Amino acid sequence: MPALALTSRLADRTAVVTGAASGNGLGIAQRLLAEGASVVFVDRDAATLSEVVPNGDQKALAVVADVTDADSLHDMVESVIEAFGSLDVLVNNAGIVRFSDFDDLGLAEWEEVFRVNSTGAFLAAKAAVPAMKKSLASRAGTGAIVNITSTEAHVVLASSGHPQVHYNASKGALHMLNQGLAIELGSDRIRVNAVAPGIVETPFTARAMQNEKLLNWYLERIPLGRVAKPQDVAAAVAYLASEDASYVTGTTIFVDGGWTAQ
Repeated sequence: MPALALTSRLADRTAVVTGAASGNGLGIAQRLLAEGASVVFVDRDAATLSEVVPNGDQKALAVVADVTDADSLHDMVESVIEAFGSLDVLVNNAGIVRFSDFDDLGLAEWEEVFRVNSTGAFLAAKAAVPAMKKSLASRAGTGAIVNITSTEAHVVLASSGHPQVHYNASKGALHMLNQGLAIELGSDRIRVNAVAPGIVETPFTARAMQNEKLLNWYLERIPLGRVAKPQDVAAAVAYLASEDASYVTGTTIFVDGGWTAQ
């Protein structure tokens, strides 16, 4: 992918990205940082987080937190305010996937996936929104929440060959959380949107990427003929986080190469 000429459209903004130690989250955090934001890389994997956050960059902060733990997220927001004085953008990216046939799927695994993928976004928003409202009280413009959902929130075709009904359902719940928050927070000048990636080259999809037959099955169904990279997802997030999207809320941008257009 050719290098992009980045702007400073996120200067003077502070963004929190959950699940930022790898994959889409890392790509998103790096893109927002490159566009001028102060960026808080949040992940529960302390070791990996310490390796990926730029050393010596005063606009980059690593915070170890678990999106399934409300107290952990409350402490994270306090660290953000202490470090940067404001919180303007929340990117709910943290997520997990598990593969079990419905016949073998137990309640514990179902609840684990929901706890991270949908409840985690709810808890992060609960922790962040009060700080976002305070930030907006002293400046013009809007705040932004961007939820990383999935094409799997809308179609289940992509799951063919690797059952993940709990993943589909959890991302569907996140989609509706996105819609509900957009309505409720609009009067507070907080925009809430989603980015729904298709298959992206991340640790999440290593199973598919290493299976030539399955990978070719995907590629045959993607009009643009390639798998996405985290930078593709990050570009959509950067737009939604910025004032370029100041009149955009309650919508989903599909970053899927045309998969859902068929």
